[in-house]
Amino acid sequence: MKSIRLPIIVPAATCLSLLSAGPAFALDMEYYTYGGFNPITQAFTKIALIFSDSGYQGLLFVVMVLGLIAGVSAWLARAATGAKVIPLVWAVPVLFGAVLYLALFVPKGNITVYDPVLNRFQTIGQVPDAVVFTAGFLNKIERGMVDIIDTAAAPDAQFSSTAGGIGFKALESVKGSAPKNNYARTSMIRYVKDCVTFELLRPGTTLSLDDLRNNTSDFLGDLSAAVNPAVYTVYYDATHPEGSNVTCTDAWNSLQPIYANPTNYDEAIKKVCSKAYFDPSNAVELNTCKALLTSTLNFTTGTATTPEKIIQQRQIAEILYNFYFQDDYETSMLMESNRKITSTGLGIGLTMNEWIPIIRAVMTAIAIGVIPFLVLFLFTPVVGKAVSVMFGFFVFLTTWGITDAVIHGAAMDYASYAFEDMRQSSLGVYAMAAFPTISIKLLSMFGVIRSAGIMLASFFSMMLIRFGGHALAMLAGNLSRIVQSAGAQAGQLLTPEGTSAAMNQQVRAAGLLAGMPEHRFSNMAAAQAWNTHRSVGGYTAAMNTKNSLQESGQIPPGTSDSEMATMMASARVSAGTGSGPVEVSTGPDGSTTRTKSETVNPDGSTTVTTTGAGGEGVAVDTMAEGRAAYSVDSSGNHHTTHAAVNGLNPVTVGAMAQQQQIVAASNSLGKSQNWQLAMDAAKRASLSSSEASAFTTRIDNATRENWQRAMSDKSSFVHSMSEDVRTQFQSSVGAGFKRIFSSGGQLTVVGNNGESVNFNVSEETAKAFENTAAQVRSESLQQTLQDSKSLDYMTKLAKQIGATEAYSYLNDAREMRSSTESYGADLTTALVRNYAIERYGDESPENIRRTISDFNHFLTQQGSQGVDNMKAIVTGFVSGNGYGWGSTADTVGSTIAGTKNRVQDQKFKQDIGMAASVAGSKTYGIKDGTLAKPHSDIPMDNPNAPSVTDPAHDIRNRNRIEESGQGGIHTTAGDLMKDMAGLNQGAPPRPTHDFYRNPTFYYEGNLVEPQKQDGGIVLPSGRVIHGDAASSPPTNDEDFWKGSVFEKK
Repeated sequence: MKSIRLPIIVPAATCLSLLSAGPAFALDMEYYTYGGFNPITQAFTKIALIFSDSGYQGLLFVVMVLGLIAGVSAWLARAATGAKVIPLVWAVPVLFGAVLYLALFVPKGNITVYDPVLNRFQTIGQVPDAVVFTAGFLNKIERGMVDIIDTAAAPDAQFSSTAGGIGFKALESVKGSAPKNNYARTSMIRYVKDCVTFELLRPGTTLSLDDLRNNTSDFLGDLSAAVNPAVYTVYYDATHPEGSNVTCTDAWNSLQPIYANPTNYDEAIKKVCSKAYFDPSNAVELNTCKALLTSTLNFTTGTATTPEKIIQQRQIAEILYNFYFQDDYETSMLMESNRKITSTGLGIGLTMNEWIPIIRAVMTAIAIGVIPFLVLFLFTPVVGKAVSVMFGFFVFLTTWGITDAVIHGAAMDYASYAFEDMRQSSLGVYAMAAFPTISIKLLSMFGVIRSAGIMLASFFSMMLIRFGGHALAMLAGNLSRIVQSAGAQAGQLLTPEGTSAAMNQQVRAAGLLAGMPEHRFSNMAAAQAWNTHRSVGGYTAAMNTKNSLQESGQIPPGTSDSEMATMMASARVSAGTGSGPVEVSTGPDGSTTRTKSETVNPDGSTTVTTTGAGGEGVAVDTMAEGRAAYSVDSSGNHHTTHAAVNGLNPVTVGAMAQQQQIVAASNSLGKSQNWQLAMDAAKRASLSSSEASAFTTRIDNATRENWQRAMSDKSSFVHSMSEDVRTQFQSSVGAGFKRIFSSGGQLTVVGNNGESVNFNVSEETAKAFENTAAQVRSESLQQTLQDSKSLDYMTKLAKQIGATEAYSYLNDAREMRSSTESYGADLTTALVRNYAIERYGDESPENIRRTISDFNHFLTQQGSQGVDNMKAIVTGFVSGNGYGWGSTADTVGSTIAGTKNRVQDQKFKQDIGMAASVAGSKTYGIKDGTLAKPHSDIPMDNPNAPSVTDPAHDIRNRNRIEESGQGGIHTTAGDLMKDMAGLNQGAPPRPTHDFYRNPTFYYEGNLVEPQKQDGGIVLPSGRVIHGDAASSPPTNDEDFWKGSVFEKK
């Protein structure tokens, strides 16, 4: 043991003394980063703090001791095996690591981090010289290559100032960054609308839309040409927020200083710079951002301008675009953003371009941050690998920076070509619309190709340093793939279809999650399958419909599925309007073929209007009081075609009209010589015609009754006779008579025996007699014609004797009898129209509804008085005498004539004849004699009423007992146990008990013959049905229910 103790102690003491040595040299170097200032400065700051921490020094001593122990142990193990060993060989790695640490990590230096892109710098002290030298030296190589590349680059396109296309990010940020002065913006909009538009249309103007679009670099100079003291516009400011009318000259004198003042754009510029990752609160960075905007625009378009002018031009360009260039397809596409960029590439590009500087800065911070951990291995046998990893990290970062600079140069060369369109349009509307879109495309392109720099750097670091750089390259590659994946997904959201797809997925997911707790999986799967079946079935139905329409010629042959889908979607398209729902159908050419609207009127009624392509159609009013229909012409005018009043039966109206025709015919015949001609002809015909005989009998009877009533009337002509003449006249009449007539101052009474008695009367009595005779004849004929056969006969008789007027009335009455409802409906419509015109002025739908409401009110709200009033109105109307506003004869006559023409229309009759023929063929052979009598092997007996009522009464009593709780249906545990044990002996019998099957309840006596017959149908005699006299009662449930609906088949 003594021989090996000294070799252990001496190296340990040496290393301990080396660790206690102080710094000898301090190294100062610079580190340039391009957009990764914050992560890198934080990494250098942390490494300085770690190496100056006493705890880290103690950890380093522990690792060194462990390295010594491991080396000695390995040396002793080899010696114990008898292998040849070299003394103190185990101490070489420890001593080498100690020398490296003392020479490179104990001395501390300063490193200055500078970001030329953001114009930031910071010096970090107490950084080990090894870190300062490695990072600074390799960064110096990188910076040298960047300087060489920048020297060959175009002006304003150097990597050192525009790394990552940050200038394009700043240009893109101009969109949406405008001064926050809404008064000025609104006033400018009105100035463009009122003044600029007037100037553009003024003959001889020097202002043109082409100049505004392509040939201007200052809109203020162009818009000043629109000043005009004779044209007015509206100007808004804080004093007059509602706006004040001013001349175009005054408005421009107020607007021009606002837009020309650079200080009004300070906030907008700060917003632009913050979007481009500059710190707007730092004056140096803000100036760098401004210079970047100017240099980038100068590089891409060759236009030298200020950031304030760019923002000013962009804001005014948006206003001009909204007024003048929305129909310009090219400008519109640029203003609304070019969606033709592939969404995935756009998303990846924008995301990668924003994250690559961050990834690189983080990788640099990791490389710097793990140095303290790798230094711990300097005193171990793996010292070589630790040094390789540290050096490899920085080699990878250096190669990555160089490749990024090379790629940047190529991208900037492409950018100069991409801005060619914008370069030709100066700072006009097209250019202002183009640069945000082109900037986005360039940023996307920068991101995609810069991601390739990671692969190039990985290749170089693998070639130069196998381990360290390659490991960091793999880490950077993994991070970039994560960013690319996120960018691809985010890119989908940059397009409307991507956004809608994502939202649709969220809605479907939310619906599925909400539905799963309520429905089984199988039900939801079946519902999804049903949707598929319905979709496929809908397609099949649509194709069948298309084929059918093509075969019928309603659509042309060769109609495509797309055209069919459009036609199906164009049918009955509904929309809600301010007046109510509207349903529109359009043809293949887009023209309207049918429009149906529904409106609720102020009076509570509902109007449904249906019109065709030309605007003609129908309208229907529906209300609680009735219903009305109208024809509508192309000008929207309504003509009432039908009106119905609830409570006013059209059949009743038709019957009243028919009666009025009979009354008119009776009056016509009763007051003319045609009466006697008709009666004589009828009596002659009665000798050979039963129809004429029946007619003459009925009218003679009616005449005698009416004469007796007339003569008993105190106002009758009889009372104008002398006493003796009156006595003789009444005696003759009382004995019976056939006829009474006057002639030459005499009254003649023809008795039943044919003998005539003459009475001399005064002229006054003769006139009174004629009046009474005409009234008696009219009333008698009216009473006789209530019979349809009499009406038919009298119509023919009037035609036969040449009573034209009476025939016309009677013929109308006969027609009405066969179509009473049709005539009644048309006359009701005519009455409603006439009332609306006479009382309210016209037959507008509003007045028609008011009339219907009035009539319904008469019939339902005013009792018998209202009903009488309505009856008087209808009677006065159909009689032609009117009901207070003059004669209605013409209206009634035209209505009856119109209905008659319609009813007697040959096509109408033919249709009815065809329907009757079909019905006759279907019912041919069905007569009373062909109906078979019911037959059964079991005849019907006399029923015994108590056999039905008594069991029913017993069952009702049983139900009442059960409801009281004293029956045989038990629910408690104790009673249920008794039921099972059979202890509830006092309970009433069950409904299926034999008690209810006692044959005495159902059977009685022997068979008897049926007691009634009506129309060949045998009626039951009143006995309960049973088999026959020898039948026996049922013995079990099967027999009991046999033959009933409860029989088990």
